[in-house]
Amino acid sequence: MATGLSLRNTGSLESMSKIIIANAIANVEPAGPANQLVARYDIPSGSKQLNIPIWKRNDAAALTEGVDISVPQQMDATVVSVTGEEHGILIFASDRLVSQNNEDVLAHVGTVQGNALGRLLDTDLVTLYASLSKTILASAAEGSVVDLAGAVSYLRTSNDADYGPAYGELNAVLHPEHIRRLAMESAGIIGSTTAVTSGTTYQGGLSEDVIKNYYRGTFGIFGVSVWEDGNITTSKGGIFQKEAFALAMESEIDAEQERDASLRGTEVVMTGIWKEKEVVDAWGVLWHGATTAIS
Repeated sequence: MATGLSLRNTGSLESMSKIIIANAIANVEPAGPANQLVARYDIPSGSKQLNIPIWKRNDAAALTEGVDISVPQQMDATVVSVTGEEHGILIFASDRLVSQNNEDVLAHVGTVQGNALGRLLDTDLVTLYASLSKTILASAAEGSVVDLAGAVSYLRTSNDADYGPAYGELNAVLHPEHIRRLAMESAGIIGSTTAVTSGTTYQGGLSEDVIKNYYRGTFGIFGVSVWEDGNITTSKGGIFQKEAFALAMESEIDAEQERDASLRGTEVVMTGIWKEKEVVDAWGVLWHGATTAIS
């Protein structure tokens, strides 16, 4: 038996399905930044799983004129297999309130379902950070820009013979409290663990830019784009190159509705099929920072 939110509509939701789906799609991506910062792959239609090859490095050598290259290098790859998992949400729309017909409420069904799926997708990825073997902080310690700089130095170093340093752009996905400390310290306002006091001033340049952009959810330090993720409920954020993690998508949004005469209403079901996985451990760092907000 379906239970849940009762919505007012025109009996059948068929005429509203496009609105519901459109609103859902519009709200999946903004539900959290993590899925936009990792390597994304499509699981082809009809395929059970996706195989992701990560090619290892080769070594070149100095040559002597007239001397044959005697040892050819072999191409080698680590293949990561990913099988999609189904995720979904159901909202029941009753006929009891049919006659009052409220299009905005029906559109809100899509918003709620899109937010729910997007949030689940984001939190699935966030849980991967805890699997990273390199931790830049002691357990739930007070993090600072020094720690962030240390994470960058580690990631830019050749820590793995097969994969080498993390190349390209680095992103940090952190708890709002992690970012609050970094922002305040970067702006030179006050110590990172204390509240702002009356009359506090800050310097221009980097400090001014950090202050202006802090509440936009992202700012950059040491070449790292720092993203705020309110879906992080533990003390564990991550700093990584996007190919450290893989997100395989079989179906991002699939919505359908089913009339249930005995319940006198319509069920709106929305599903997504995906799977997340760590790929290159050396290209990520766990940020294990305290998340207790200042009083």
